[in-house]
This record gives sequence, structure tokens and C-alpha cells, in this order.
Amino acid sequence: MDIKSINEIENLIENKDFITAAARLDVALSARPDDSSALLFKSEIELFSENNALARQFLERALTGHIDSPRTCLRLLRILSELSESGLMIQVCAQIPPNFWDSAASLSQVSHLLTGAGAYNEALKFAEAGVLRDESHPPSLYALATLRTFFGDIGAAAELCGRVLKLIPNDPGAWWLLSRLRQPEPGKRIDQLKSLTIQYPDSDSTIWLNYALHNELHELGEFDAAWSALDSACTSKLNQLRLFEALMSVDDWGTHPLAERNSETICPIFIIGLHRSGTTLVEQILAGHSLVAPGGETYDIRAQLRRASKIHFSFELDQRLVDCRNDLNYEAIGRNFCRGLSWRSQGKRFVTDKLPSNYFNLGFIARALPDSKFICLARDPIDVGFSSLRTLFSHAAPYSYSQLDFINHQRAFNQLMHYWRRQFPSRILDVNYHDLTSAPELTAKRMTSFLKLSYEPAMVSVSSRTGPVATASSVMVRDGIRNDRGKVWMPYSRYLSQLISEYP
Repeated sequence: MDIKSINEIENLIENKDFITAAARLDVALSARPDDSSALLFKSEIELFSENNALARQFLERALTGHIDSPRTCLRLLRILSELSESGLMIQVCAQIPPNFWDSAASLSQVSHLLTGAGAYNEALKFAEAGVLRDESHPPSLYALATLRTFFGDIGAAAELCGRVLKLIPNDPGAWWLLSRLRQPEPGKRIDQLKSLTIQYPDSDSTIWLNYALHNELHELGEFDAAWSALDSACTSKLNQLRLFEALMSVDDWGTHPLAERNSETICPIFIIGLHRSGTTLVEQILAGHSLVAPGGETYDIRAQLRRASKIHFSFELDQRLVDCRNDLNYEAIGRNFCRGLSWRSQGKRFVTDKLPSNYFNLGFIARALPDSKFICLARDPIDVGFSSLRTLFSHAAPYSYSQLDFINHQRAFNQLMHYWRRQFPSRILDVNYHDLTSAPELTAKRMTSFLKLSYEPAMVSVSSRTGPVATASSVMVRDGIRNDRGKVWMPYSRYLSQLISEYP
């Protein structure tokens, strides 16, 4: 396809005129059946139509053709990202290294996509290349700052955020990231943030800026003002979605035949629980074992459920998937999941997947991966609720911006986990966050016993880890195992009456 045709198709898709776009693409493919650009556009349209199977068919055809430009390669990477094909993304980027790309903008976009896939080492290379290509390109600087944070290089991350703000003084993302880095002398930053929230009272930027203002005020101990900023941010972000009732309305999860044990060498460990309950700490402790690799938070289970059902749903789960649960090929789901996870395994037998919300998918996972086990975190609900309020999630945890929504979600989560324990009594280990931090060795031994592994003392030396951590705990986890993170909400108690009355 020529540049003009590509621009026209992009405009049609942007305006959601998929019928016209598809018709023009069919004409282009009738002339050139191997046109990678046209095939990728067709794949993109099928994703918008929630047709996972056809999207994959067009993608597979495109992969056999010639990727002729950075623009086409970016589209390929975006589709692979949407399908959670992280291994293929890494392969593509290995074949098309940073010097192929035409600009810092393209390099930063590749870094962003690789970061979303959990390929942090590869993402770092592209972010560094973007800054080398143009040291005044804010997205490249921000991408590199984010990755420096993940790798624990807090000083470098703060310096990069400062460079972004010199170029764009009102950049909300840079202010938010900088506020998480706990830098000294917050007074001037607080004054600037207050001014910016007044300048942009009704924009999406105010969500980021108010979270940044809250973080800075909290570190300074100005809790009343910090709550006001947090309340403003949460009010702007509020949303809620639920699927608990659909999952618990059926009773055949544990009685349906399990898939045959797959021949793959990987044994997944799923770490689940509410966001901010301690899942990152559990993964870091397990990652200290010589036989366990940290897989991070992946959406690979969702990708395989989409693939098996041929439905490209958007949330963690979909009612249609529950309805067709007994028609899915669980052997294929398990096999494809393990193959997709293999690059994260570092050649080790056990790999963690710590996407907290996989509690929605536990029944599907248990069927597809008979050897898999689940470690479920529990933590003081007020600690979890307040920590969730203080965290600006991307798309996860839509319940986390209102105390009442959190209470309802936490209640439903407890009911769902009680249900799963009845269905799969030997495959779920409950771990309390207080036990994890007050008696880490004993708790680590419980976890290794559950996993049929021997305990290794290095497991509790969390502060010595050098690998990337890309969760909301990416800064805090560098402090190691701390038992002083409870009751952080106490200075805000007058504002937390709903939480406190629910959990006396």
C-alpha cells in the first residue's frame, strides 16, 4: 500500500468506519494478497470487532510478508501487544534493532510497547536509543525515566523527570512519576503542582497532577491537604465493573475434566489477591529461589482465553466466556500459555504470574494447567483500601477510587475466593501480608512447602534484587521486607469513615 492509501485507511479506522476500510483493504489484497500493511489493517479491524480468530489469521499472513517501514512495524507490534504475544514482540525487535527506526518518537513507542509486554531489558535498549537520537524528546526521556525506576535507579529517574519538566513544565506524567521517587525538598514542587491543578481543573491531566500533589504532601506529613488532593483525583477517576456473580452462578468448575498435563517444562505459580495486598513482595521472595523466575504481571491468560473463545473481550473476563466455558480447548490454552511464558522463565522450571486479578480466571486456569498452583494474598482491608485509593492505576482496579466501591468489591472478592477454595481445595495457599512481613522466613517456608520446593535463605534477601519491578510497588520494594507499612491510613482516619466502620 502507498502512503496515501495508508493514511486514508488510518483515518477510516480512527473514525470507526470499518465497513468502508475493510472494503478498500479487500480491493488492495485482491491485487496483492501478501501486502503486510493491508493484512495488519484487516487484523486491527477484526480486533475492533472482537473477532480474535480472524485477527490472528490476518496477523499470521502478515508475518510471512515483508515489513517495509517503521510505521508498518509499529502497527505489527501494537497488534502483537493487543494479543499479548510478548515472545513474538521480542523476536521482531531483535530482528529490527534500534538503528532501523526512523525517529526518537518511533523508538519511544517501541519502548512503551515492550514495557507493557514485560520485556524490560529490551524496552530499556529502545528508550536509551530514543534519548541518544534526540535528547530533547520528552516521550523518550519519560520512557527511560520509567524504566530506570523499574530497575531501581531512582536518582537517574528523577534527573530524567526533571529534564522532561524543563521541556514541558506542565507534563502530568513526569510530575506523577517524580512524586513517587520520594525526592528531598518537596516544597517547591508542591507549590508548582497546586498552581497546575488550578490551571487545569477539568482536564484528564488533573488526575495525574492531584495524585502527584497527594504523594508530595503525604511525604511532607500534611495529611489534610494530601487527602483533599487524593479525593479530587479519585472523584475524577471513578468507575466500576463486576463479574463475580457470573462466575459463582455455576458449580461445575471443579468437576469438569481437567486438561491433560502438558509436556511443557514450565510450571506456573499464580500470585493473586486484591491490588496492593502484597503480591509484588511474594513474587520477589519467590524469585530469590534458584528454581523460580519472576514473570511479572502478564495478561497472557486473558490472551489465551480470547484465542480459545474467538472473542476479543476487553476486561479480565466476559460473561460470554463463562457461558462457553465447557466448550473451550483447555489443553490448547495451557500449552499456548506455557509456550508464551517460556521467554520469561530464564530456563527455570517455575515461573510466577502475579497479575492480581487472575482471581477472576482461577477456574479457567485450574482446568487448563493441572499442575499450576495459586498463592492468594490477604491484608488488612483498610490498609489495602487506602493504598488502592492512593494508587493511580492505568486500567486496572476500577473499584479503587471510592471507599464504598472498594468495600463492595472486597466483599465480593472474599465470596469468590471462598467459592474457589471449595472448588479447588488443594491448589490454593492463603498468605497473610502481616505474616509475610513479620515472619518472612516462616512464611517463605510455607510457600516452598506448598510448591514442593526446598527453602533457600536467599529468598528473603529482597533488597538485594537487581531485576526490574514494574508494579505500583516498584520504588517501595527496593527497601526490602518492611513491617512498618501498616496503618499508613491513620492520619487520614477522619476521611475514611466508610472503610473504618466496615472493618472495625
